[in-house]
Amino acid sequence: RNAFSIVLFMYDALKSNADLIILDDPISSFDKNKKYAIIDMLFKKGDKALSGKTVLLLTHDFEPIIDMVFHHRDRFDVPSTWFLENTHGNLTEKAIEKDNIKTFIDICNENINKNINNITKLVYLRRYYEVINEKNAPYHLISNLLHKRDVPHYLNNEQTKMTQNEIDSASTEIVAKIPAFNYKEMLKVVKDDIAIKKLYNETSSNYEKLHLFRIFVGDDLSKTESTIIAKFINEAFHIENDYIYQLNPCEYQLVPQYVIDECDKQMLMDDAKDDK
Repeated sequence: RNAFSIVLFMYDALKSNADLIILDDPISSFDKNKKYAIIDMLFKKGDKALSGKTVLLLTHDFEPIIDMVFHHRDRFDVPSTWFLENTHGNLTEKAIEKDNIKTFIDICNENINKNINNITKLVYLRRYYEVINEKNAPYHLISNLLHKRDVPHYLNNEQTKMTQNEIDSASTEIVAKIPAFNYKEMLKVVKDDIAIKKLYNETSSNYEKLHLFRIFVGDDLSKTESTIIAKFINEAFHIENDYIYQLNPCEYQLVPQYVIDECDKQMLMDDAKDDK
């Protein structure tokens, strides 16, 4: 019924020769194949469809952007595409071009080479190993560091400790990507609440703030005193799993501001406890 109603709406808009056509999140409820079929039906170049018309399409779904801007530019009149961000009622927009759509592997490598703090670089490197499914010694060593463990071990049921040779070998591989890596020195940073708060406050990316907040809180999410943060971290922490292609969360605020507002409140509450 939903698909049929979209078809009827399209023909009604064409019949009435509308100056402006607004589509409010029309495809999010469909599966991937049907999403593409509807976008193709609505906007395919040269057909009796909405191609050439002034259309405002609002959506939470990134797939039509990937299809129309990245993969199938030959099939569509490439639209002007914008990422909208609402920060405390202030609405801003940022253009999305073809070059902004990347795999998360590319995004991780790009951000590791940026001028950002080394703890956040390790977060991206750990996600890189997860995405390419290389959960070997370097992945485990980074995981141990982010979980603030003095003695690194493999994250399995046996809790097998990493040997010094394994630690040294893993460190060599990590240093090749992040030259400043030193397990003992960085362990001091992740264990230092003041240092992590400083990195959190200096970071402009909501995605990176959320990771730093997770390091600050540690393994016990109940310490957050916020069901919003716990729910978001548990259910949608790895937002980069949504699509093969995506936007760089260092450049686009993919984590909603209300989640970061809750993190900010928790940070302030912790400061108040320290003052007492």
